[in-house]
Amino acid sequence: MRPLLATVLFFLALFVFHANAAIKDIQPLCQDSVDECLSKIRAQQSLLDKNTPPWWDLQVRRFDILFNFQRYDELYALLRPWLEATNLKGMPEYKPLVSLFFGKWLRASGREQEARIALTISLTGLRAQYEKMPSPQLGIRILNLLTVLGKTKEAQDFAEQLEGENYNAPVFYHEIFAELGHAALKEGDNAKHIEYRIKSLNWALKLPDYQQQAIAYSNYAVALRNNRNYQEAEQAFLNGLACAEQAKDIAQINSIKLRIAENATLGNDPEKARRWLKQISVEGLPSLQLSRYRKLVKDNAPH
Repeated sequence: MRPLLATVLFFLALFVFHANAAIKDIQPLCQDSVDECLSKIRAQQSLLDKNTPPWWDLQVRRFDILFNFQRYDELYALLRPWLEATNLKGMPEYKPLVSLFFGKWLRASGREQEARIALTISLTGLRAQYEKMPSPQLGIRILNLLTVLGKTKEAQDFAEQLEGENYNAPVFYHEIFAELGHAALKEGDNAKHIEYRIKSLNWALKLPDYQQQAIAYSNYAVALRNNRNYQEAEQAFLNGLACAEQAKDIAQINSIKLRIAENATLGNDPEKARRWLKQISVEGLPSLQLSRYRKLVKDNAPH
C-alpha cells in the first residue's frame, strides 16, 4: 500500500460525520497520486445530491488535499463559488469551513490581515459547533486556528483537554503534538519544541502516510536546528526527504532541500549549502519560499 495523501484521508476513515457508502469507497482508490484521488472524489460527488452533508464531506476532503499539497490556485478556484453566503443556502454549518480554507489561502498568498479576519470568523463558528457536538476533527481544526491566530495559552489549554480524551487514533495525537510544537516555537521554548516534535513524529510514524511523516521529520529537524544541533537536524531532514520522495510530493521535496541548505549555512558549511541549492527545482519550490532561496544563493556565493 502506498498512500500519498494527507492526514485528512485518515479522518475520512476515523471521524466521518455522515456514514455513506460513496465516501467509504474513496480511500482504497487514493493510493497512487493526488490527481487520481481528486478525480475519484469528483466522480463520487457526481453520484450525490449537491449541497447535502455527504456531498460536503467530500468537498471538504478536496479542500484539505489541495491545501496540504500546496496547490493553492486550484484551492481558490474550488472555494470561490462558496465565498458567497447565498450559495450555502440550507447548509450554513459549512460556512466556518469555507472561511477556514479561504483564510488559509489568504495566508499562503501573503494577505495576512485579511487572513486573520477569515480565520477568526471560522474559529467562532467552529467553536460554536464544538460546544454542541464535540469531535476530534473539530477539535484539531480549532486547535490549529488558535495556534495560527497567536492564541498560545488558549491553544495549550485546549490541547491538554483534547489529549485527555484518549482517542485510539494516531493521526489525532500526531496533530495535537504538532500544534503544541507550533505553540512552543512561538513561545521560544526550544526544549518543549523538540519534545513535542518528537512526540508528533512518533505518532506520524504509526501512520501509513509518507507525506505526513515527511512533514513531521522536517518539523523535528527545524526544532533541532533552532537548538543548534545541526548534525542531528541534517539527519532528520534527510529522513524527511526520503519520505517526501516516497510520497512524490514535489513541493515538500524542494522545501526540505532548501531547509537542508539553510541548516548547512547556519552550521557554517557554505560548500554543502551550495550543493543542496543546486539540487533544488525552483519551479517545484512554493512561491513564498523563493525569497529565502535567493538569499541563500547570495549568502553562499563563493568569494
